[in-house]
Amino acid sequence: MILPFELWRTVAPRFPVRVPAVSEPVGGPDGPDVGEVENLSRSGMLLRLTKTLLPGTKVEVALSPCRRPPLFLTGTVIWVRPRSRFPGWALGIQFSEELPGELVAEIAYEEFPPWPAFG
Repeated sequence: MILPFELWRTVAPRFPVRVPAVSEPVGGPDGPDVGEVENLSRSGMLLRLTKTLLPGTKVEVALSPCRRPPLFLTGTVIWVRPRSRFPGWALGIQFSEELPGELVAEIAYEEFPPWPAFG
């Protein structure tokens, strides 16, 4: 399928990762929730949490990559879905500011999930 140019420009490649994260709604009554980032791009991430948040909620997320200092990001919950592969929720987070492509590539290289064993 060929995407129209307007859509093609907005599509950012997503990289599978496993990065521990702590998320907290900005100004909300709920406290932080511990989870894991499942994929990462320049413009957002898929974040797995035990608690759900409503779309439109502003969040602060602290990522804890294994080989670098914590990375503090802000964004907005775009979508929320229950996940069948694990207990909890999957949240699509759009960052307030895009990340540098080099940073995303480095994190993806360092935090790539192990391939499942076959055979």
